Amino acid sequence: MRFSVPVQFHCALFHIELYNCFTLSRTDILYKVENTINLFAKKRSEFLSLKLHEAIDWEKYYLMFISHHSTAIEGSSLTTTESQLLLDEGLTPKGKPFEHSQMESDHYNALMFVAREVEAKRIVTPEFIRTIAARVMHGTGQEYHVAGGDFDSAKGDYRKIGVFTGQTSYPNFQKVEGMVKALCEDLEKKIDKVNTAPEIYDMAFDFHYDLVSIHPFADGNGRVSRLIMNFILMYHKETPAIIHKEDRQEYIDSLKESRETESSQPMRKFLYDQQIKHFDRQIESQRSNGKDIFLTFLA
Repeated sequence: MRFSVPVQFHCALFHIELYNCFTLSRTDILYKVENTINLFAKKRSEFLSLKLHEAIDWEKYYLMFISHHSTAIEGSSLTTTESQLLLDEGLTPKGKPFEHSQMESDHYNALMFVAREVEAKRIVTPEFIRTIAARVMHGTGQEYHVAGGDFDSAKGDYRKIGVFTGQTSYPNFQKVEGMVKALCEDLEKKIDKVNTAPEIYDMAFDFHYDLVSIHPFADGNGRVSRLIMNFILMYHKETPAIIHKEDRQEYIDSLKESRETESSQPMRKFLYDQQIKHFDRQIESQRSNGKDIFLTFLA
């Protein structure tokens, strides 16, 4: 005789199995992030002990390096050398779209603005974020005339349209203003209350994830989110974070995984790994052959 299992029991087993898989997945992610943070702390100490960041013009060239990679992620075709010549000497590369040079110049100017505002201990407000967005999109933004109303991305206006990236949709544009305001208010409450490097990096990484998930602008959201992330790090005198252009797909995948798991941990792990990669390159270069610190940025 065959006995059938009630449908309700099947469902219960399914939910238990799903819950257990979800719990194990989250536990696994947290374990990996913890290990990554421990390695990050070790590499950070090594990097700081070499005092590379105290070299003349180190900050200038590092910020150029950040701008190059941040815009390359968004489609700029300039090489690292072309970026340096553009930003340092104003030489526009031949045979490349002028828009790509404009992107890099605008991003670098926005990053320099952010660095200056750090010294003034500027509070991160919606107006500050919109000012950064206007600088990022200064030469490549445009006016929009849509059903939701008119807006200009070159002026840092919030979008009045729906936006999608692949299969990902973002909050209704009517919710954007309130969401950005709430995000800024939450940051203001805790930005001066963190003490350790992991706490500071976690806060910066999470703000980046939260802002890019709101997608408040028609364009430039990734660049703006990364700039605010680095504002928070520089505010606490930590080394600005970099996302290497060759790891663009892993960056996108980590964002996707964070959304799917409703956890910032996958994004945090990726960003910590990126900082470890940067520290490793600088440390290895100095210890292996003493190559000029600026030349390591061309790697």
